[in-house]
Amino acid sequence: MFEETNFEKDVIPPMKKNISYSPHVVILGAGASKATFPKGDKNGNLLPLMNSLAGVLRLHEILPAQYSALLNDFEKLYSVISKDTSQSELKNVIEDRVYQYFYDLEIPDTPTLYDYLILSLREKDIIATFNWDPLLLKCLRRHHKIKNLPKIVFLHGNVAVGVCRNCKLLGYNYNLVCHRCNKQFDPMKLLYPVDKKDYSSDISINGEWEQIKWYLEHGFFTTIFGYSAPDSDIDAKNLMLKAVKANRSRVFSEFEIIDIQSEKEVEANWDNFFYKTHFRVIDNLRKSYLWYHPRRSCDAFASAYLMNTPWSYNPFPEFNSITEMHDWLEPLLKDEEKVEAGKSGFTYKAK
Repeated sequence: MFEETNFEKDVIPPMKKNISYSPHVVILGAGASKATFPKGDKNGNLLPLMNSLAGVLRLHEILPAQYSALLNDFEKLYSVISKDTSQSELKNVIEDRVYQYFYDLEIPDTPTLYDYLILSLREKDIIATFNWDPLLLKCLRRHHKIKNLPKIVFLHGNVAVGVCRNCKLLGYNYNLVCHRCNKQFDPMKLLYPVDKKDYSSDISINGEWEQIKWYLEHGFFTTIFGYSAPDSDIDAKNLMLKAVKANRSRVFSEFEIIDIQSEKEVEANWDNFFYKTHFRVIDNLRKSYLWYHPRRSCDAFASAYLMNTPWSYNPFPEFNSITEMHDWLEPLLKDEEKVEAGKSGFTYKAK
């Protein structure tokens, strides 16, 4: 899942037999984890946003008085402390608290929005997350029996991902050792909120960014869920914008923003990414194209807007267990096996 790919050799063919080979790109921010776990993880531990992270980590217990005014702004707090060379020990303590808090988070046994999101995509698609928490990856692992799952990359690092510097591979950190050389993983570097982030010096972070840039250059449908591209991420936003503008299919592509802010605020924030009116703003994953056309989002969108043949909706029902999810997916997966074998295109119902 984490091995490097030579994207230069990859070619995305055009749509044929009701199949779109173009990727659906999903970008997640802290708001996505918050929406997925509104009451916290399996044990009630909250998924904090940057304005509540210092409180959740109880940083007031260790911060000198001069920093107390910044407790509601972790981005600003960390930036100030990281620039003060006399506070290097305090900086390390904060980083350790952040890592351990997120490392200990657990997913519930029942399906979450992340489970729906993962299963709504195929192997050609990608989820890029800015989040440090391990919950997306933990959800992915419980669907290991389904072979056709999306790639996941971690743009600011992740506590669930380990790095083997020897083999230049990423892997599941909870497994502790690299499957190739059997050496212990190093933790993946976490990128903290500072004015200028370095996306190139660390090989694991740079590799993740190279992948998402390629996908944005070739994507057909992009969903941004709970990510507002704050000022501390201006470099990240510019990197993504450059890749989007390099997409030769941009005039046909679609953007979907899932955010609880008003449409006016969202449009002002992401306007440079949109081609004319090719975007929509919603406040819930359950209203997304992924929900109404699971595993067929790009196929259905291309058929409707390029071929003038819209498909009927096939929305996810609400599931009580992971087994129920997999049983419901079975017809879609069998359809994909036929396509992979070259026997047919996707079956669908026209509106």
